Amino acid sequence: MMNSNVAEQNVSRETSSNKVARKPKDAFCMVNEKYRNILSKQVQKENIDVKKMVFEEALKQVDSITKNNYLSALRDIVLNRLISNVKFCKDCIDLSLNPFAAAQNIAMSGKKQVEKVLSFGIESVYKADDIAFLNDELFSEGEMAKARFSSVSTSPSESQLNEASKLIDAVKQVLVIMNGSNSERTQSA
Repeated sequence: MMNSNVAEQNVSRETSSNKVARKPKDAFCMVNEKYRNILSKQVQKENIDVKKMVFEEALKQVDSITKNNYLSALRDIVLNRLISNVKFCKDCIDLSLNPFAAAQNIAMSGKKQVEKVLSFGIESVYKADDIAFLNDELFSEGEMAKARFSSVSTSPSESQLNEASKLIDAVKQVLVIMNGSNSERTQSA
């Protein structure tokens, strides 16, 4: 009997040591996952009010993050990963999408979706029917800036409140310059 207990303990140790230790998902990703799962079950998933209610429900289900923490992390991805990418903004303009709204929706779809969009482009990742929903702006630029920069003693500056809009305008100017130099090359060829 004693040998069987030792054998069971050895098997138990082997199976637990063979398991790969997974890094726990961060709270931002958990909210996004819950948001996608709940939204997929909704009848009117295209309705912006439904999306906002689904987000609030997903946020409630994850204890380890506040709305301000979530919006701060979302803002970082929207501005630093997506809007600052010239190819992304060009795709948005070509598809008549609001880059700020599209970036929010893509960021809320998850990190893998962000990487796919940056690598392959919006049209390659989203079906034609799904592209229109990318124009739904769940959070304003001001909400995100306040979440990121507000504290008990400070508020976001006017510049921080409009940072995304300014960045989008700057990228649009770069695209105009790039298109101008491309058309000059075509004419001289």
